[in-house]
Amino acid sequence: MRPIVAIFFAAVSQWAPAAIAATKAEVIDAELTRIFAPDMPGAAVLVVKDGVTVLNKGYGLANVELNVPVGPEQLFNVASVGKQFTAAAILKLAEDGKLTIQTPIRKFFPDVPPTWSGITVEHLLNHTSGIANIFMDEAFRRYAFEDHTPRQLMAQAVAMPLLAPPGDGYSYSSANYTLLAMIIEQLTGEQVDAYLARQFFAPLGMTHTHAIRDTTLIKGLATPYEKGPRLAVRWSATLLFGGGGFASNNADLLRWTMALQGGAVLNPASLAAMNTALTLTNGKRVPYGLGLRPHTLAGKPYLQSNGDIHGSHAEVVFLAASKIFVSILSNSEDALQYGLRPVAKRLATIAADMPRHDVRPMTLSESALRQLAGTYRHGADSYIFQLKDGRLQVEYSVNKRVARLQAISPTEFCYEGNSDFRFKFSTGPDGRQLTQWFEIDRLDDEVDPVFEKE
Repeated sequence: MRPIVAIFFAAVSQWAPAAIAATKAEVIDAELTRIFAPDMPGAAVLVVKDGVTVLNKGYGLANVELNVPVGPEQLFNVASVGKQFTAAAILKLAEDGKLTIQTPIRKFFPDVPPTWSGITVEHLLNHTSGIANIFMDEAFRRYAFEDHTPRQLMAQAVAMPLLAPPGDGYSYSSANYTLLAMIIEQLTGEQVDAYLARQFFAPLGMTHTHAIRDTTLIKGLATPYEKGPRLAVRWSATLLFGGGGFASNNADLLRWTMALQGGAVLNPASLAAMNTALTLTNGKRVPYGLGLRPHTLAGKPYLQSNGDIHGSHAEVVFLAASKIFVSILSNSEDALQYGLRPVAKRLATIAADMPRHDVRPMTLSESALRQLAGTYRHGADSYIFQLKDGRLQVEYSVNKRVARLQAISPTEFCYEGNSDFRFKFSTGPDGRQLTQWFEIDRLDDEVDPVFEKE
């Protein structure tokens, strides 16, 4: 690893109150205060621009029973955000000549079935192996509270048919990263957690990043909650092997991101591989690299990493062009009506001084609203628009959630609680009524489907 001290401290030495316009911090704080109630599970949020802290604050409660507020340094289960640690470790071992990412995995697991013989390390890294997600198997989920060895997890994956030939399709599966962690242990002779701590965490000063074990107490770890709030159901921590079994906080994730993206962890070629979206054998581009999710926002690189597990959610983004880092770690289900992804994106756009999209509500007649009401379908999904109390509301077929809408033009509506999310109505060439859900600051590679009225 190349020297990191100069790179790291150049990026974060100005964390203390800085010459950032207070109004920007106030705008972000207002957004988060609206989302996270003070008496409910909440989140720790860090926003940094060009090495200067814009906001570093906790919202809501880390533990509801004891009324413990979330602090800025609070630890959370970051779930699949940890996949980038595993990916970086594999790439580091490749730099050291221990393997190549084109190496077939049968070199490490000689007993894999013939259908797996074409799977390479790279296929595991970018989820194109075709290996099924064992956590989606109902039969397996019944045993998710029991401890499993990595070999048992692998056996479960082997027992399920491949979803597609290697390289032909993208299908996210934590089993890929279980196998990667097993490879790391074979090549290093160390437990993967020990290798990551020695190779990355200790040199980078990531003193608040720890492997999660069912019997280990981690000081400062937030309690995870489901809707209600209720204590979240917790699967055995052994299931997280390689795929995201780490607790961390925003400060450590900033240290990691700045060191990784600053070239202090991997060489330029390895870093570029992590940051580059994959292309399938059919030429289709998929926004996943090696442990990271590369996108673009307004034409500029937008790196995303997220993790979700019962009652714990994490969203980390980095905009290299404007040196903006946003990390949101949460133990709340109730507050996340739209998920953390759009929240992090919203904070990034505010930090980047991207134009705001203020709206002017308007009132439409009930007859005009009734013209738009009805069921709109796209494949198996549907939106049901209904008129209630003089307003249009939408119900989703997926989760039956209902949201009230506010008209901002005769054909465009936003969510009553968040104007970043909108519906636009139109008429197709054949005269059929159409609607399209969209996000104002959508990522450039996002394509929203058009729904047709029944």
